[in-house]
Amino acid sequence: MTVTDEAMQGLHERWDALCARIGAFGSAGDADLAFEMVHTLYAHPERAYHNLEHIAWSLARFDEVRGLAVAPDEVEFAIWLHDCVFFPERSDNEERSADAAAMIAGLLGVSGDFVKSVRSMIVRTRHEGSCAIGDEALIVDIDLSILGASDEAYARYRRLIREEYGFASDELFNEGRCAFLERMLGRSVVYSTPWFRQELEIRARDNMTRELDELLAV
Repeated sequence: MTVTDEAMQGLHERWDALCARIGAFGSAGDADLAFEMVHTLYAHPERAYHNLEHIAWSLARFDEVRGLAVAPDEVEFAIWLHDCVFFPERSDNEERSADAAAMIAGLLGVSGDFVKSVRSMIVRTRHEGSCAIGDEALIVDIDLSILGASDEAYARYRRLIREEYGFASDELFNEGRCAFLERMLGRSVVYSTPWFRQELEIRARDNMTRELDELLAV
């Protein structure tokens, strides 16, 4: 799935604005070069779901809850880079994305504390372990917000995820997908933050339960 030229321009302008706020660039040309790096990372290899369209979705969700963030620019930077490295056959994409984000942030001259925070937030998007807190909870819930989307959006998400894992047989894919759904549904709560729980928890559980039932019936 590709992002339209108009949407891409909007993303580019948003990236430039973020970079201006964190004071990472000496010139507009530096910002443009960094955006091309980000663009290239998300374009290769080509992905059906974990691409810049997903980033645009995530940024839109962040705009709804920006006031909840302790360090909003760190959260936004982490959102931009959290899926920048993605190979569906690998299990270490979050760690590798965190490494890439740290490299880009370091090249841009942001502080070590900024880099450390961004790394921690990106690794948290593995969605394993105990509930996150603070800004880590916010980015985790934003990344999972698609689970509580409308029926139409959720169906499209399912289709794109299956396309992304097209190398896997139906049996292998269904096994992995069921494991993910069972793990998420087995949590005491899907979402770590009160705002997302109130807005999306019920619908997310309904969406995932319906999908799991369909997969188990195959």
